[in-house]
Amino acid sequence: MLAGLATAATAIHAATPMKDPLYGDPAHPNISGMWNPEFAYFGPPVGAPATASSASPQGGGPAGARPPGGAPPAMPRFTRPAPPKLTPEYQKRYEEWRRRFEAGNPEPDIVTQCLAFGIVRFGTMPVEIIQTPGQITMNLGVLHDIRRIYLDGIGHTVGADPSFNGDSVGRWEGDTLVVETNNIRAATIDRDGIPYSDKLTVVEKIRRVAPDRLEIEMTLTDPEAFLEPYTIKRAYVPMPPGSRFEEYLCENNRDL
Repeated sequence: MLAGLATAATAIHAATPMKDPLYGDPAHPNISGMWNPEFAYFGPPVGAPATASSASPQGGGPAGARPPGGAPPAMPRFTRPAPPKLTPEYQKRYEEWRRRFEAGNPEPDIVTQCLAFGIVRFGTMPVEIIQTPGQITMNLGVLHDIRRIYLDGIGHTVGADPSFNGDSVGRWEGDTLVVETNNIRAATIDRDGIPYSDKLTVVEKIRRVAPDRLEIEMTLTDPEAFLEPYTIKRAYVPMPPGSRFEEYLCENNRDL
């Protein structure tokens, strides 16, 4: 279904030449653009030994942990990545989800319900990044899903209701944008039903390692659901010149 969403939400206007971004922040590297996910790594924090079972293909490209700016290593393809290590309570929840799925009665999924992708699954789709002084805006182009990363130094919002994408504040450390997100609504990592709680916090390191490559390393920490931090690392390449997002509504998937 996700592949279909990506196709439906994106159109290429070949007659429109690609121009420089309308916005930017001259004090920092420019990460603006239309980006397409290339591959993803799932597993222990980057730098720890990775095994083949912790890799999963993403977007049709090879998968695996890769040094910044280098080519992804050749890795076997797997249908599912190694999941995070869950606490006993959340392991039971996951097993129940799998039992219902295999029985043909799966629990509702936030994407198929047309609600949102959520912060963890946000990076599985093509994304438009708009960089302005004081804010990074990420537009998924599907489900009207937008993330705002605030760089104004004010800090996290106090008293807001939890949301699928949480409350994100960022800062630049050299050429790397470090983003901290909290106040996240409980959901699942993927369509396989791996759960996380509303205690989840996320730290992202976003870096444009080359003009044609963006890397996002996301570390998930959840003291209620996970026994240890879990890292997802994704790489992105520019979408074809002239690419635009068109309106995509998924009302047909709602139970009206």
